[in-house]
Amino acid sequence: MGDHILKVGFIGAGKVGCSLGDYFRHNGIPVVGYISRTQAKAGGAALEQRRYIDTIDKLLTICDVLFLTVPDDAISAVWEQVKHFPIEGKFICHCSGSLSSAVLSGIWETGAYGYSIHPMFPFKSKETAYDDLKKALFTVEGDEEHREEIEELLRSCHNPVVGIRMEDKAAYHAAAVFASNLMVGLMRESVKLLEQCGFDREEALAALKPLAESNLSNIFEVGPEAALTGPVERHDIQTVKKHLGVLNGKEKDTYIALTEEILEIAQDRHPEISYADMKQVLEEEK
Repeated sequence: MGDHILKVGFIGAGKVGCSLGDYFRHNGIPVVGYISRTQAKAGGAALEQRRYIDTIDKLLTICDVLFLTVPDDAISAVWEQVKHFPIEGKFICHCSGSLSSAVLSGIWETGAYGYSIHPMFPFKSKETAYDDLKKALFTVEGDEEHREEIEELLRSCHNPVVGIRMEDKAAYHAAAVFASNLMVGLMRESVKLLEQCGFDREEALAALKPLAESNLSNIFEVGPEAALTGPVERHDIQTVKKHLGVLNGKEKDTYIALTEEILEIAQDRHPEISYADMKQVLEEEK
C-alpha cells in the first residue's frame, strides 16, 4: 500500500457490514460510506457517521476497497451491478465463508481485484464489540498478485490473517461449521436429554455451561486429542452401551458418529488397549 491508506466502502449495512465498518474505523481505516436498500436500514455505523451513499457510482468514486456485505445468495446479483462501472484497480471483496472469489465472475476483465475475505467470527448484531472482533482470524482468498495489499489492510487491525486457496473454501467453511453451528445442535440435544430427566430449560443450560466452557478451554489449551476424557477414553464399554440404550433416532446416530471419531483419538493415545469391542458395539447399533 505504501503511504496510501486504502479507503473502504460497503454495499450492505447489516450485521457484518456495520460491525466491520465500525471495527475498521476504530483501527484507523477510513470508511467512506454505505449503500443499503433504504437509508433507515443502514443503521448504526452508517447513520452515526452520516455516510449513507445513494448510488454505486458515487461510492466507487471515493473508495479503494468495496465490500459486498450482503447475503450469500445476493452477492452475484450485486456484483453484476458493480462490474458495469469503472472499477479498474479497485479491490472488490465479499465476506462469505463458503463462496470463493469465483462468484465475482469476469472480474479480471474489469481490471479490478477480487477477494473472498472471511472473519472466522459469529456476528450477533450490528454492534459487535471491538474486543470480540479483534480476536477473529481473517482468511483471504483471491487475486494472488495484489493479495499482499489487502492482507496488509487487515493486519493493520492486528488480526491474524491466513491466505487460502479457492479449492479449499468449502472445507474451510465446513471446519467453521463444525466448531460453531453444529455445536449448537449438540448443545440442543444435551438440553433435550436433561429436560427428559426433569430439568427445566434454564436449569439445563445452567448445568451445562461450566461443563462446556471448561471442556472448550481445555481443548484450546492442550488440543482436542489431549483434552479427551470420558467413557470412551477410559474404555468403559458398559457406560457406552447404557447411553445407546436410552438414545433413539437421530440422537443415537449423532452419538455413534461422534463416538467413532473420538474412538480414533482414544486408540492413538492408548495403543496398548484394543477398542475393537467398543467399535463392534457401535456397528451393531447402526
